[in-house]
Amino acid sequence: MKKLVSIIATLIFTTGVTMASQPTGDDTNEASHRVGIIVPTVALVDVEGANGEASSINLNPSVSGLEAGDAVNFSSATDNSLWLNYTSIVESGILNSHGNNSNARSISAKISDGSLPGGVSLLLTVGSISSGNGTKGHSAASNKALTTSAQDVVTGIGTCYTESGEGKGHQLTYTLDMDNGNYQDLTAGNYEVTVQYTISADN
Repeated sequence: MKKLVSIIATLIFTTGVTMASQPTGDDTNEASHRVGIIVPTVALVDVEGANGEASSINLNPSVSGLEAGDAVNFSSATDNSLWLNYTSIVESGILNSHGNNSNARSISAKISDGSLPGGVSLLLTVGSISSGNGTKGHSAASNKALTTSAQDVVTGIGTCYTESGEGKGHQLTYTLDMDNGNYQDLTAGNYEVTVQYTISADN
């Protein structure tokens, strides 16, 4: 009988210790908290060359070997030393029939300042892209004559980056074109225009 009482007492004591060690607050063996993350919309565009950000290029038609009676060949004036770079993060949107986000962006180009020689056009070709990652844009310009009105030259840009610098993004090729029907409007001189690129939302 004494042995049984001793066992009962031991059990009661052990149980009492176990109950006393239980937490009395709201904490458990797990804890958690929230982490807020804000991803901004981004739309950046730049033109890069061998020396970093591009400043100017020169397009001069060659008159070497020109014979009397020949027209000056303006298409001999060309330059492909510049590259179009951009970074884009778009908002979520509805996918269109081509699988593109409805908030996709485009890049337009226009002549924002200066004037061209009479009868001369400035043509732009935007090359395809092989650098960068994400939903990169597609060229929409092949020998497109630039004017003072903005024209899309890259379309379908989603969230992406092209990488930065020469040889990255889209290669830009500029060429001159002469309308021989307006050859009488051509006069000698130094001319300069500014080409402006703008990244914005597709319509």
